[in-house]
Amino acid sequence: MSGVLAVDIGNSNIVIGFFDGSEYRELGRLKSDRDFSEDEIAEGFADLISKAGLKERSFDGSVLSSVVTEMTDKAAGALKKITGKDAMIPNTTMNTGIDVSRYDTSCLGFDRVADLAAAVSEYGCPVMVCDLGTCTTITVADEKARLVGGMICPGVQLSLDAEAQRTSKLPQLTARKTNKLLGTDTESNMISGVVAGTGIMLTGLIKKVIKEHGYDDLKVVITGGWSEAVAEWMDAEVIRDPDLLMRGLLTIYNKNR
Repeated sequence: MSGVLAVDIGNSNIVIGFFDGSEYRELGRLKSDRDFSEDEIAEGFADLISKAGLKERSFDGSVLSSVVTEMTDKAAGALKKITGKDAMIPNTTMNTGIDVSRYDTSCLGFDRVADLAAAVSEYGCPVMVCDLGTCTTITVADEKARLVGGMICPGVQLSLDAEAQRTSKLPQLTARKTNKLLGTDTESNMISGVVAGTGIMLTGLIKKVIKEHGYDDLKVVITGGWSEAVAEWMDAEVIRDPDLLMRGLLTIYNKNR
């Protein structure tokens, strides 16, 4: 067996996937528990790898992206235990295919660069990536694959959590798909507000970016855990690509190994 393990540590979940050439499959997810030790992360990885019918120390290498600083080194150590090799932890000084020279990268989450790397490689540019995870991030590259800017907004579930925590009467809810624009009770109002509202906000943003930057041929790619629910409320031509970030990690891995 050969191939590459790809790991993305987000604020809510750790996703581990496997590439056999360009073919990708997700092996599973762990919670992004900042208290996990290196050994506990390694055990979690090993369990998912075993359940997928794969063997430890049979991989060509691994690549790791993390927005949770306190978990990065522990996850890298866990991957070394699994593969027997140092994990590649990409950064903006490497060859990513994205020009970040116009952007302050000091606090830039590398997941956004990986998203763009895959989007530019597979769909061309200019391109906007909307990643709907814990936060909703919007990241735009121009016709020369230069990162020109973006936005960070509260994510779908995070918005619901904030409403429940910062008000006295609104309930704690779990986000879900909805076909109602206007809710008929408090719960459906809240769900529509964050799901339909996000889709409508993104639709308006796409039109604004096209108008202000002159990107008449702008490609829009949406990804992340809430992309399916939100896409139904977007009145724009979009490409939904749930594995975009992981393929971006492979793209960068192949450019730098």
